[in-house]
Amino acid sequence: MWGKKKKKLTKAEDDKKSGYQEKDKIFNNTYGEQDLSGQKINFTVSSSWVDSMDPDDKQHYDSLFERIDGLIKGSEFEHLNEATPDGIIKKLNKVQINKVFFYIIENTGSDYTRIDLFSVLSDYFDVFPNKFYNSLSNKFKDELIKELDAKYNILEKRKIRKLF
Repeated sequence: MWGKKKKKLTKAEDDKKSGYQEKDKIFNNTYGEQDLSGQKINFTVSSSWVDSMDPDDKQHYDSLFERIDGLIKGSEFEHLNEATPDGIIKKLNKVQINKVFFYIIENTGSDYTRIDLFSVLSDYFDVFPNKFYNSLSNKFKDELIKELDAKYNILEKRKIRKLF
């Protein structure tokens, strides 16, 4: 250390030690030599990923749909949603709609609202919601409307005192 002479380094060794590279990041780089495709970049989400439903609502809907599917497939109502050999699915009648709705209400408990069950069941059996609603008994209609009223105060807004 003291009194020793420093060894003279060659230019290559000195460059290596100081971190100098033959290709300098600024002057000798190849950034501009790359070929560009010339296509414009589009940052919109693909239409296959776009959904009108809120992601949380979609997840809730999908989980309820799977739960209903599991309940229907293991029950006496399994044949109601099967297609005939011609590919035609028979529509449910009023009695079947009421039985299925009651069965699903009884087997899901209070995990889901009646409104959610109504919505998913009408989609599951591919029945228009107004037909599904009109086919329900007055008891189920009353329960649906009371639930809607508790959430959105519909009856008071329309000045309705008694439904049935």
